[in-house]
Amino acid sequence: MAVGEDRCSTGSVGVQYAFDPEWNQKKCSTITVSASTVSKVINNKDRDISEDTRKKVLKIIKEQEYVPYANLHERNNAKNKLIGVILKRNNPNRDNIISYVEKFAKEKEYCIILDYVNDEKEILESIKKLVGKRVSGLIIDSKQNIYYKNFDKLSVYINGTKNFEEKEKVCFYYRLFSASKLATEIFIKYGHKKIACIVNENDISIVEGYKNIMQEADNELDPLWIYLGKNIQDIEQYGIQQCISKGVTAIICGSKEIALCIYKFAKKIGINIPDNLSILVIGDDAILKLLDDGVSAIELPILDICASTVNTLIDLIEKKEEKELKKEFYPKFINRNSIKKPSQNNQGKKIIVVGSLNIDTTIEVSRIPINGETQLAESIKEFPGGKGGNQAVGAGKLNGNVYILGCLGNDIGGKQIYHSLSENHVHMDGLIFDDMLSSGKAYINIDKNGESTIVVYSGANKKLNVNHINQYRYLFKNAKFCLLSMEISNEIIKYTINLCKQYNVQVMLKPSAVDKISDDILKDIDYFIPNEKELNQLVISGNNIEKKSEILLNTGVKNIIVTLGKKGCFLYNNNYKKYFEGSGFQAIDTTGGADSFISTLAVYLSEGKQLLESIAYAVYASGLTVSRYGVQPALPDRNLLEIYKDEIYLKYKIFEKE
Repeated sequence: MAVGEDRCSTGSVGVQYAFDPEWNQKKCSTITVSASTVSKVINNKDRDISEDTRKKVLKIIKEQEYVPYANLHERNNAKNKLIGVILKRNNPNRDNIISYVEKFAKEKEYCIILDYVNDEKEILESIKKLVGKRVSGLIIDSKQNIYYKNFDKLSVYINGTKNFEEKEKVCFYYRLFSASKLATEIFIKYGHKKIACIVNENDISIVEGYKNIMQEADNELDPLWIYLGKNIQDIEQYGIQQCISKGVTAIICGSKEIALCIYKFAKKIGINIPDNLSILVIGDDAILKLLDDGVSAIELPILDICASTVNTLIDLIEKKEEKELKKEFYPKFINRNSIKKPSQNNQGKKIIVVGSLNIDTTIEVSRIPINGETQLAESIKEFPGGKGGNQAVGAGKLNGNVYILGCLGNDIGGKQIYHSLSENHVHMDGLIFDDMLSSGKAYINIDKNGESTIVVYSGANKKLNVNHINQYRYLFKNAKFCLLSMEISNEIIKYTINLCKQYNVQVMLKPSAVDKISDDILKDIDYFIPNEKELNQLVISGNNIEKKSEILLNTGVKNIIVTLGKKGCFLYNNNYKKYFEGSGFQAIDTTGGADSFISTLAVYLSEGKQLLESIAYAVYASGLTVSRYGVQPALPDRNLLEIYKDEIYLKYKIFEKE
């Protein structure tokens, strides 16, 4: 509403300095002109009015001795019951403030006149304008005291911060700092530790309150759990994905718009609120009651502040009492249905994956080409892949608490891989992008029997180095397993294994693209998982799987699990020499079978399940994966795999004591 307009106690909008309503009703009709015409003449805005009409209006004004309504009140020592309200345009509570102030003013038979400003610098000019409109007092949205004539004694300040000048006589405020502290405390009481805070860049006080409680609670505080958005589009495009990809279980939203964006994103990638992610909004709104089953909020005390502001200002106007009053109003928690205990309380211990990240180009052929032969492809498909990426996504789909260390190119392929990791709940703390190299690529030929050959271009995977691993060594703290494949260099393998020894992390190693592994690597491997072909390449002596496995065991490997495709797998350790038959699923693409096996084994072991049970589930997960094209799209989620629980238990007799 522009300056010069007021909201009167009846709720209508009229022009100040309009003529007396009673005079208007009786006299305006005598000259057969509209009220607006009379008002224009009175206020010298009659350029579009004929001279004849203007003279008639002026004649009647003179004859009737008309006095403008505001002047009449002044002549009779009456109060002009008009309150000026100055609000910042970017105040997120602007509409509520207007509504509440108008309501309480109306109850006292006062009108309000509004003016909006962009910042503190414009407030003085706004005051001058409103004083010119003969307001009796002012409500000002400001952090500083503005002096103008006697209106410093007839002004009440409202704001969302404690940062008022000490000279301020009357101010009512709440603190976003307090609101975010309360929100963070609530999440912590529910058991959340990985709490994100997504706000507009102007709401830094929300972030400060959040940090304060996180530090008091001695919670881990990842900088990437905080996102200050330039606008809602920025938050929707980058901020939400950034925070969710870091494995947070709860998000403090700086506005209802941010909450709506999170719900949209969660629905897109299959995250259930509140089962998988809890949401709490700073500032309540009617729409939050309607969204799904309702969104919990921190209600800001706008209603109470407005009531106190209006009543106090009218007291100043009518009683002419000087007051010094500073009062903070406190937010309160509105509990609906968007907060639960974190699902990650039920997750197993941390799993670290160090490995390659590629875009897999899958080429379906009638048979694998031999030297000098050209084959026509029957189909070509592209999927995010790489052994590191596949194992991380496999674990994520099974609700594993999984982290990835790897390198991507800053290209379309890199973004595709990133998105796949994100939507499958992989923590990407250890992921970096390279601007020079493209993302890795794998070219996979698959024949009609599901067998495959693979050619790999490392690309950005080459940038993975010891310094990178060391930079993120903190991720290994409290981890249970580290998954390694030998698509990365021996230097990185050795360094990572030594790091795992320091932190007491068990190592699972998949040998690939190598024909020899040194004993100094093997001696520290907890789970060595080759396929039959890889076993034969690595262990020359020994005439069968059992003998070769025994040789490996003597190098120091604690558990050897040989994957046998459709025949299942073979386990060899100091306690077992056991075959597991295959799942029976028909293979159409064997590319990701081993990755699925390893990720499933790691997840179930991390949850405390016994080895035989975990291997049994891994065999079925592998079977489900190879029965579909691609790797990451074919990896089973927890719900799908658990469908076969009874069949798994019966087939492998996993209730027998290990």
